[in-house]
Amino acid sequence: MKKILPLLLLSVAFVLSGCGGGSSSSCTFSGLTPYGGYMIFYSSNGTQQAMIRYATGSGTISAYLYGASCSSAAVVAIINSGLTLTASPSTIDLNNPPSTVTITGQYFDTTYGMPRVEYFDNGFLIGSVLATSVSGGGTSLQANVPDLSNAYSGTYQIRVSNKTYLGYYNHIVGWATVTATGRDRPDTDGDGYYDDQDCAPYDPYQWVDCGQPCGGGYGGDGPPTLCEPIY
Repeated sequence: MKKILPLLLLSVAFVLSGCGGGSSSSCTFSGLTPYGGYMIFYSSNGTQQAMIRYATGSGTISAYLYGASCSSAAVVAIINSGLTLTASPSTIDLNNPPSTVTITGQYFDTTYGMPRVEYFDNGFLIGSVLATSVSGGGTSLQANVPDLSNAYSGTYQIRVSNKTYLGYYNHIVGWATVTATGRDRPDTDGDGYYDDQDCAPYDPYQWVDCGQPCGGGYGGDGPPTLCEPIY
């Protein structure tokens, strides 16, 4: 679970410029609270992106923004309630997923918009939806299940965030877990690398550097040949 902050703190938004520019930028943001947690929001190809970073002891954050300039980013302090939430159902059959999931906890707030419900696989975002309803006391919410057609069996983390007066989902209420079943990640050639990690999923002797075969080809001398297995 994420670090727990027992008190809800007021957040402050910074729109700061850093170095870099153009379509993608390597940015440095300064003047932040040392070791404080921040969310960096920016728009890339018309879609809002968000990343979590922690400031250094000198109050700076370095980040690479894809498809955005440094000056366009909003660096917003995180409010982290750090709650352990519960999802029901807690198990999802990927071949027949439920239409909705109910998440229970507290602090779910609709003042500035419906809470956001995001599904992560070891830190990688695989789906995001807004809650469709929240109980009067803010202790439960219901949300549609996002498209999981490209997801595989495993345990996923569900993050629930509230939108604050700043206009950003920077209040992280907490996390729930859900287990997905019914669709194991394939390893077609049996080389120990899943097909989505393997540049040659049907060749058990090659899984990296597929663009440069070991024996030439693709600009090299002679016809391409397979690489030796890596041990």
